This record gives sequence, C-alpha cells and structure tokens, in this order.
Amino acid sequence: MDDATRKRATVWVAILTFSAGFTNAEATIGSTFAVSHQTGNVTQLAIAIKDGSWTLFAIYLALIACFFIGSVIAGALFYQCEIGRSKQYGLFSLTQGIIYVALSLIVPLSWNLALYLFAALSLGVQNGILKSFRGITSRTTHMTGYLTDAGVVVGERLRGKRGDTWKSWYFLLHVGIFIVGTLAGAILRPMLLRYTVTVAGVIQMICGVVYLGYVNTSEKRHIH
Repeated sequence: MDDATRKRATVWVAILTFSAGFTNAEATIGSTFAVSHQTGNVTQLAIAIKDGSWTLFAIYLALIACFFIGSVIAGALFYQCEIGRSKQYGLFSLTQGIIYVALSLIVPLSWNLALYLFAALSLGVQNGILKSFRGITSRTTHMTGYLTDAGVVVGERLRGKRGDTWKSWYFLLHVGIFIVGTLAGAILRPMLLRYTVTVAGVIQMICGVVYLGYVNTSEKRHIH
C-alpha cells in the first residue's frame, strides 16, 4: 500500500470507528444492550445465570454468538484481502448499511431485538476485517485495546524507547472519534427514536462509498 492510499484508508478507518460508536450508542439507549463490545455482555451473561434470568441469558448469549459469527465471516471473506486492492471492504459496508436501513423500516417494533442482533453480527465482521493496519492491531468497535496499546506505548517511551510515539496519538485519536460517534448517537436517539437505526445504516453505507470511491480507486490509479 502506497502512502497516498494509506492516508485515504486512515480516513476510512476513522469513519468506521465513528459508525461503530454511533451504532452502539443507539442500540444501548434503544434496547439497553451493547452491540459493539462483548466483555460487558459476557459479564451480564454470568450475572443472568446467577439471578436465574433466563430470558436475559438468552439475549446476551445471542448477542455474543452473533458477534462471534460476524468475526468468523470476516475471517472467511477477507482472508488475504489487502486494503485498497479489494472491493470487498467497501461492498461489505455498503451491503451492511442497506440491510440495516431496510430492517429499520420493515421489522415490526415488537421485533426490535432483531435489529440489534444484526448490529452485533455486522460489527463482529467490521471488527474482524482490520487485523493489521499501519502495522498495528486495529479495532473499530471497542476501545479497550486502543487504551491498552496507547498506555503501553507511553510506558515504553518513559523507559526511553523512541519511534512509536505516533501510535499512542493514533490510538487516542480513535478513542476520541468513537466518543464523538457515541455522542451523536446518544443525542439523535431521543429525537429520532427508532429512525436513528436508519441513520446508523446510512452512515455504514457512507463507509462503503468512501472506500469504493476514495480508497480503492486511489489504489487502481496507482497500479495503472
């Protein structure tokens, strides 16, 4: 990947992070269930077992399973696909967004949980497609890893290691982008109610359009 494509891909990854924050905030406020990070869901699963709340147990288990299945799909579909040289990244985001918009308009209110199960599935895919970007492990759907990695880089710098300072800024920047996305989702949810899901789908579609028209196209120009 050349420098120009890498810079464009960085913008695309940032939009993915914003999208994940927005979607998780909308889902958390709309259903009280998180869809982007599963550590809390695993904890709630164990608490549900302790309390004998088997309906909650089933819901948390389904969310965890959907996220895992999404990760399996990512491993199967994006195996050895290089960012900028494969359309699959953009087609995935575009398809994901279209389905999310369609579900938000079609699924009855009593089936709202289906929306969030799909959100967990799609974010599982999204989280799995960027195993390595710019030489670092990139995750767009939860920030625990970024906070850990940023702290490690700062600690190494305190011990005298040089050259990786940019990584801590990269990690912290994406934490900030996730927060902004979360704020946007939290603000719009009370205003738009369920149609916030529609907006989340549109944002995901934008991610696909940005990749196909901005990241993938730049790589093609470089090749030709």
